Amino acid sequence: MQRTLPTPLSSGDYLQGYLLVIVAAVSYGLQPLFAFQAYADDATPLGLLLCRYIIAFVLLLTWLRWRNIALPRGKAFGQYLIIGIGYGCAALGYYTASQSTSVSMAVIVMFSFPAFITLYSMVILKDPPRTSRLLSMVMGLAGVVLAAGSDFQGDLSGIGWALFAALSYGASIIYGSHNAVSKQPLADSCVIMFGGAVIFCIAILGSTLLGTGIPVSLPSGASSWLATVGLAGFATLLPAICFISGSPKTGAANAATISTLEPVVAISIAVLMIGESLPVATLLGGVLVLAAAITLARK
Repeated sequence: MQRTLPTPLSSGDYLQGYLLVIVAAVSYGLQPLFAFQAYADDATPLGLLLCRYIIAFVLLLTWLRWRNIALPRGKAFGQYLIIGIGYGCAALGYYTASQSTSVSMAVIVMFSFPAFITLYSMVILKDPPRTSRLLSMVMGLAGVVLAAGSDFQGDLSGIGWALFAALSYGASIIYGSHNAVSKQPLADSCVIMFGGAVIFCIAILGSTLLGTGIPVSLPSGASSWLATVGLAGFATLLPAICFISGSPKTGAANAATISTLEPVVAISIAVLMIGESLPVATLLGGVLVLAAAITLARK
């Protein structure tokens, strides 16, 4: 049986996808700003993330009902539910890793996912190992390492959680880019938010039944809830819609490498808004990541 090759995208489609993925990366990078405020009022990662996805799901579902837009059904519903579960697992791993190991280590391991995706694309999908793609991947990873710093303190459990986050996020990108072509980004994103909420409901239920001792505390106070709503809207809904719309236009490996802008934005937020220091290595890392993104733009 002859295999049907996909229709090549035009340069305009690629540029549109490229810009959408950049918006997604920058929006995801805003997470520390909102999480910092929520944690100040004693919220825990599990409680915060559960509220994050439930609020995002309810807000988007309300909008869809008002606009009379139906959710995807059948196979499409299942595809975006799987993507949402992957995103939820990635968030669970990343936020948990940040609590048990250094943030730098969590960032470095989490954003190693472009290497997994590029390797998968070359070995499984038989995608030719183009020099520009490999170069941009190396530059992006090197930039993340420099931007995150060299604090490698932490235990193996935290590193394991960060690796789990990287694999979950990479798998979601691969699956979404090659199996789910978004016809209605808002409706599809609503299912993704539902999948994320399901993961955290299961995680909290499992933690309670197994007696793991993992604390679960919801946001408290007006400022904490305002930060949680901001996390749900500007750092969850907006980037999810942009990413699922843009990643099929750029390809999984390219979308993953462009997404390395996220940790640079997050570290910049930490420096400018939270008051953390800005080492020279962080600045150099940001330059490398931006150079990697520009390399991909020259498609």
